Amino acid sequence: MSVLTNWTFRQAPYQQQQSQSLLYSSFLREAWYNATPERHSHQIHIDLMYNDLIPDPFVNDNELNISWVSDLTWEYRCLFDVSVSQRQAYLVFDQLDTEAEVELNNEVIAQSDNAFHKHVVAVNLTLKNDLIVKLKSGVELGKKLENEFGRCECWNGDCSRVYVRKPQFQYGWDWGPKLITCGFGKIELVTENYVDDLFIRYKLNEALDQAHLWFEVESILFTPVVRATIEISLGEEVIDVIELDQVDPQMNISYVLEDVQLWWPIKHGKPNLYNIKLFYKDKLMSCKFIGFRKIELVTTPDDYGSSFYFKINDKPIQMIGSNWIPSHSFISQVTKQDYQEYVDLIIDSNQNMIRVWGGGHYESDEFYQLCDLYGIIIWQDFMFACGIYPYEPILQSVQEEIKNQVKRLRNFASIVFYVGNNEDYQIADALKLDKNNVSQFPAKPIYEDIIPVVLTTFANQVAYRFGSPYSDDVHSSYDLRFGDSHQWDVWHGRRLPYQAWPQLSARFISEFGMLSLPEYSTLSKYITGENQLYPDSNLINFHTKPINKGNLGYYIWSNFNKPESLNLQDWIYLTQLMQSEAVSLAFRYWRRQWNQFQCGGVLVWQLNDCWPSVSWSVVDFEKVPKLSYYGMKRELKEVSVAGYRAEEEEEEEEKGGVFAGQTVFQESRVKFDMWGFGNVCNLTLIVEFYNSDGDFVDEYKQNGIDFEGNKVNTIMSGATFDQLKKNTIVYLKLSKDNIMVARSSDWPQPLKKLNWEKLTSNLQIDIEYQGSGQFQLSTNKPVKALQLYFESARRYRFSDNGIDLFPGDPQVIQVIDLQEEEIDKIKYRYLNY
Repeated sequence: MSVLTNWTFRQAPYQQQQSQSLLYSSFLREAWYNATPERHSHQIHIDLMYNDLIPDPFVNDNELNISWVSDLTWEYRCLFDVSVSQRQAYLVFDQLDTEAEVELNNEVIAQSDNAFHKHVVAVNLTLKNDLIVKLKSGVELGKKLENEFGRCECWNGDCSRVYVRKPQFQYGWDWGPKLITCGFGKIELVTENYVDDLFIRYKLNEALDQAHLWFEVESILFTPVVRATIEISLGEEVIDVIELDQVDPQMNISYVLEDVQLWWPIKHGKPNLYNIKLFYKDKLMSCKFIGFRKIELVTTPDDYGSSFYFKINDKPIQMIGSNWIPSHSFISQVTKQDYQEYVDLIIDSNQNMIRVWGGGHYESDEFYQLCDLYGIIIWQDFMFACGIYPYEPILQSVQEEIKNQVKRLRNFASIVFYVGNNEDYQIADALKLDKNNVSQFPAKPIYEDIIPVVLTTFANQVAYRFGSPYSDDVHSSYDLRFGDSHQWDVWHGRRLPYQAWPQLSARFISEFGMLSLPEYSTLSKYITGENQLYPDSNLINFHTKPINKGNLGYYIWSNFNKPESLNLQDWIYLTQLMQSEAVSLAFRYWRRQWNQFQCGGVLVWQLNDCWPSVSWSVVDFEKVPKLSYYGMKRELKEVSVAGYRAEEEEEEEEKGGVFAGQTVFQESRVKFDMWGFGNVCNLTLIVEFYNSDGDFVDEYKQNGIDFEGNKVNTIMSGATFDQLKKNTIVYLKLSKDNIMVARSSDWPQPLKKLNWEKLTSNLQIDIEYQGSGQFQLSTNKPVKALQLYFESARRYRFSDNGIDLFPGDPQVIQVIDLQEEEIDKIKYRYLNY
């Protein structure tokens, strides 16, 4: 088996229907160009850039100048030789995006119109071979089918996309560009015995300590195999070796594994992975890692509607994490190292679940392998998003797609949950369509019949829901009492303040978010003119794709006071601070709703970006964490403490005097709740109260607090303190044996209520370098959102940032891989208006 490389490409020879498009071509028609070398996969935009035939579409507004690329037909060519003994062979196509016709030595051997299909094609080779892959982006196909079958409604992009089985985000989304590309994944030449699939099907006993295994093997055999072995190991220990004296193209070998070590999600146990190796004679043919786990999605009626939470290995676990979109508009550019860096970010921010969103693509094996290894739980959408999809025109293709992808993904322990689509039921609800009527909601059989059957037939035990958000066949997807919810009444919808999160909880919040700008270093890399590096410039607006982009200013000035002047760095800081406040408070309040399983999970929209964008991401396109990333990291710590104030208007009726017959309103009475998470005993809590000038007023202390793991530990509810007023700043400190284990603060909201001039007067912040990239920060007054930064081009990551700092409690922030020559260049900013 070998991967075909050394490709060339060209614009396909002139065709009448392309005459208009060809007018936009700026290079030699029909000339062969070298594709990007040493790549297993290719996309036309990347190879055109490699040859300097188009500009980088991520820079400035270049996206607008290269739309013609999607209108043309392209050809890729690979010339390869084989020996006489290799003339009988197979070609394995990992992906063909989107309309593809494959010719081998002038004979058509394969055709495809689905970017999510795998193709295994038997071929007869000659000693010298000419392989040509002809590709179209799918734009023309979508328009043709739309004209034939009628327009379908959608949100985001040209609605003809619903007829085309390719990554839907390429058509443009409210966080990404319109870059409809074409290309192909890895193409392998198979000339000797080859294992096409090794699936380890299993069933656990009730005690979860024994697994009945079935090794299902599909092989392409060129020569007979008289001996084979299956080796089962865990870590360094070989548990057993199964001997086979006959190998057939299809085999099913059963085995009982005793004393099973289960796969557990991160922070709930060890993600044990068994290594299964298949040898034909002494040659390793396939190697799979398998984790054994039991999955249950609990949806039972209760006092709040119907529950929606997961049990892993019979243990209820609240899911906390983020939504994953494609990490690059051109997937061929994403490396295993990129995936490793993203997974490191996920782990470092204390997340346990990632939702692979349905408008992108099924991720590569490397991504899921890393999630298996580290115990990251995967919610996997099927690739349908924000549209009323047709049925008949795509049915046969979709059936094959679902089968291909389920068979590819089914060994990954991390994938515990599949969902039929993203927001397709919700767009039907918004349009007031009857979701139970296939004439109004044609794709219903795909989500409710076809996908469940494929999962039951081909996969190990997983949970499945028809869509996200989805309640049931009676309730609307907007009903917060049932199913999962996309909570967009903050930003979209009613444009509610993010301080309203406690009233907007749901049974599982699979989307919510707040917009912000990326780091200045990211913007300045992709916006090349300094005259465009200011708030609300044309190019910054161009990289801001939401149609309601004006909401950003609405939320900023609803929460912060306007300064006299505002440069781009200040604007970035304000947007990131506001996003951090919104995201942090959401996790704080909704994590608390794990009590009685009122909220089974919280996933922020979104983790990452596919291009340099002003978006909802908590990590920008250059993998630079925003302040919201650090905010959620603090809220999701294993040991944490939090508080929430509620104001009650008190009124009393006067019986006589000058107030007779009048209602007199007194100052609001403030009640305070405190709770925490962790599995630790004998904690000490100190609550400090500061007035609006930043002066210390008083403190409350409580000893002997015990936290129980995997539950909401209520410290106090509805408590009142004489020193707690509407404008009081509250600081919570949790320690064990005089060592700080958790901090939190509760500030009057919105923050613009405070007199920042007084609060920051006579403020003194000290920063002391302690070596190994560590800086100790201290203050004489409360500080909101203290951010460390460098003005150099180097993109540093921090152990924490955007912190609230209080007197008498120094905090240490580490700058990862800090260069010694930049120690003195560290700067800081904080909210002061």
